Amino acid sequence: MAGSTLTAAERRRLAPLAAALARARAAGGGPPRLEPVAGPLPRAALAGLLAGTFNPFTRAHAALAVAGHRAGCAVVVLAMAPVSLAKEGLERAHPLDRLDWVAAWARRHPWAVVAAASHPLLVDMAEALGQATGGQVALLVGADKAAQLAEPRWYDDPAAALGRLDRAASLLVAERSGHPATDLPLRAAPLPTPAWVPERSATQARAAAAAGQPLGALVPAAVARRVERTRAYHPGPSYLVRIRALEALTTEEG
Repeated sequence: MAGSTLTAAERRRLAPLAAALARARAAGGGPPRLEPVAGPLPRAALAGLLAGTFNPFTRAHAALAVAGHRAGCAVVVLAMAPVSLAKEGLERAHPLDRLDWVAAWARRHPWAVVAAASHPLLVDMAEALGQATGGQVALLVGADKAAQLAEPRWYDDPAAALGRLDRAASLLVAERSGHPATDLPLRAAPLPTPAWVPERSATQARAAAAAGQPLGALVPAAVARRVERTRAYHPGPSYLVRIRALEALTTEEG
């Protein structure tokens, strides 16, 4: 079945990503780490952090990353935890495929770095990024995500976690429909993005892919080609064969 098994060329391309994913998973019980999928993280006076499940990586994600670079981030790190908070039920696309899709876009932008994160909390990712780059960190978020940062359900000690996050990073906040960028818990500045950004979502992209509809308006072209080739969101069991192959590759590289 199309997209269900791994060719020799795919195995070679995916091996470095599988190794990064395996290292991130193995580090989950220790200090937070970011594992770049290719090369080290560069030193930077200001690094942007765009974290997400990227299920899939959309044109809105890409617009946030570009806006962060234009706002002064010398490097923008696109970070994905193997299992992300509140997203455990959306794992239809395997993390290794999703890293590959993001990397396909990032290769066209020399200031973008893709990394697997050992811990799903933004505060952990921000601290790890600051240590790796030696500079300041700006979280690139939509207004909805910025508001969620203050929700106590994510933290054992909310006040302590927000204190850590305030020391580790500032916010660059993009408008999102129905979510005013006010009363935010951290230092924040607006992140100008195109007017269409709030209307693009990964949910729309998954639904379109499952229905066999065109993806060009929702995800970058390089991502659309890989989503269509792997059939990650296509109904039925065919993608389960690929999931097993991707898990086996990740285990081998670990």
